[in-house]
Amino acid sequence: MNDDSTPAQSRLEDLPAYLLERLTPQMRDVLEHQFEDEARRRAEVTLPEDPTEAARAEYRAERAFWNEGGPTMASTRELQIHAAGVDVPVRIHLPATVDAAGSADESGRVPAILFFHGGGFTLGDLDTHDRIHRMLSHHSGAAVVAVDYSLSPEVKFPQALRECAGVTAHVAEHGEELGLDGSRLAFAGDSAGSGLSIGAALLLRDEAPDVFARLQALVLIYGGFGLKDSAARRLWGGWWDGMKMDDLSGFQEALYADPADADSPYVQTLHSDLSGLPPVFMRSAELDPLADDTAAFAQMLRRAGHTPDVREVPGVLHSYLHFGRLLDEANFTLTEGAQFIAARFTEG
Repeated sequence: MNDDSTPAQSRLEDLPAYLLERLTPQMRDVLEHQFEDEARRRAEVTLPEDPTEAARAEYRAERAFWNEGGPTMASTRELQIHAAGVDVPVRIHLPATVDAAGSADESGRVPAILFFHGGGFTLGDLDTHDRIHRMLSHHSGAAVVAVDYSLSPEVKFPQALRECAGVTAHVAEHGEELGLDGSRLAFAGDSAGSGLSIGAALLLRDEAPDVFARLQALVLIYGGFGLKDSAARRLWGGWWDGMKMDDLSGFQEALYADPADADSPYVQTLHSDLSGLPPVFMRSAELDPLADDTAAFAQMLRRAGHTPDVREVPGVLHSYLHFGRLLDEANFTLTEGAQFIAARFTEG
């Protein structure tokens, strides 16, 4: 989206030198494609007048190229699951690689990864992250249940969080009806979806321990976990990734009806009781305002007795997970995360 600091037609040469010199060659290729595609869309696509709907339409259009190709599923179906008072759309991918998890039960049911998408709690849907879903399913041998939770500003915290927890409870309790092994579940999410993953895990631990006991892994990619300021937030983010300080503030303003809600233990997870969580896999992006959130959260997990699998990916931006058509690190992270989950399912 354009603002006063965004070039009318974005080019690599418009990026600040301090950023450009740190990007990997493949990340530069991604941005070059993004800028060219943005110019084409501005010439060809008429966006809705409503700013929120325009942002969502632009996000869907931007992600369309990146969702082409990728693994083919054994089956894909869409349905709605009633949770937190609403019917939540979900998409269930069943992989053709069930043996990868080594974990189909006697009836052939496979464990399930519930995926909560990113987009600042205001953007994203089942389509914008579809290739990511299929990659996780393919490389884990597990089903992926992608959750199309309600977005802000139309709904406020904790609605989306409770929808994610409620869908999880349904899958746990009715897995057999869905062709899934509801006794073996994992969460995965990128950006805002990472926050929903850890928040929903803690909520289930506190309110539905029988469902929480079925969670065997958490995969958290470049999430925000409660820092309100950091070196990374001051060093990185800009018009090129929609992650300036005021962008981050805007996401928060859209999410909360009461500013005090931002201090919930299911949001400020750096300050939460992290005991009892399943194994955690975390990846951050070096050139991301949220990078320090991952480092801080990993430290808090260690204090709570966990040993997270954590790494910062050099030379890439926030949202790098989407760009697997051009970016090897995206595919490597998804493969690593999927294999981490598959190992936990096998151990279970």
